[in-house]
Amino acid sequence: MSFIDSRRNDVSDWQQALAEVTVMESLRLQAMCIEQDEIEGIQDFAERKDKFQIKLLSGSQQEKRETSLLIEKRYAWRGYNSVASLDQLPNRMTLNAELFGNIYATLTVNIDSPAGLAVDETYPEEVADLRRRGKRICEFGKFAVEPSVRSKRLLATLFHMLYLYAYRVQGCTDILIEINPRHRFFYQRYLEFRKIATERSCERVGAPALLMHISCEYVRDRLAELAGRWRELPDEKSIYKYGFPREQEDSLILRLIQEGTVPDAEDAIEADHASMIS
Repeated sequence: MSFIDSRRNDVSDWQQALAEVTVMESLRLQAMCIEQDEIEGIQDFAERKDKFQIKLLSGSQQEKRETSLLIEKRYAWRGYNSVASLDQLPNRMTLNAELFGNIYATLTVNIDSPAGLAVDETYPEEVADLRRRGKRICEFGKFAVEPSVRSKRLLATLFHMLYLYAYRVQGCTDILIEINPRHRFFYQRYLEFRKIATERSCERVGAPALLMHISCEYVRDRLAELAGRWRELPDEKSIYKYGFPREQEDSLILRLIQEGTVPDAEDAIEADHASMIS
């Protein structure tokens, strides 16, 4: 089931945390997907027991500024051009990880619409081909994280929740990401994306680009196999083991819908269960 016509309610309804992630983690993801050296004086959050709160980007101008600043700071550190400021459109959702009122990580999903996607600029033929094949696509982007945060579980939570929105709420079939080729190994190894086009130049950020893809059904199956099993699978590299168990997925879908994303929560969950059986 697709909820193409869904709309978010007034932004004042989108303040409550949707999930929490404990900061302390015995196994850290070194430098996440961003090349960086150790920075003297930065607090190591992996030694703490505080919890990140995962929240939807609200209508607060201050929160928008802080989120945009985090993105611009991390992009500038990597030598990229400035990216467009964040906005809140019906086909876009941004999740932030907050701690003590500060934003430490952010990730956005864009659902395909008549306005198109950012990846259309660099890979128009490949994206058009997916549309011709009947795929309902989305793109994940504007990923930024403070260098002091190196949590596999935090990234898994952000990715999992946006996947839930894209797949189970909006009916997407495929996820695209446009990355710097230097980060290819990270997305292949930990999230299991695959390259579907050759390297090109992205004019938007003034850097090389690589288009990578994963199907939502593949993500669903890997989560069904691994989610919640990180303790018993210490050698598993995929971060899907840090995902939510299926029963927890359903409660998150209800939370998203009750906050105003789509009108009928039970229909969304029943339709998704039916698609797994058929």
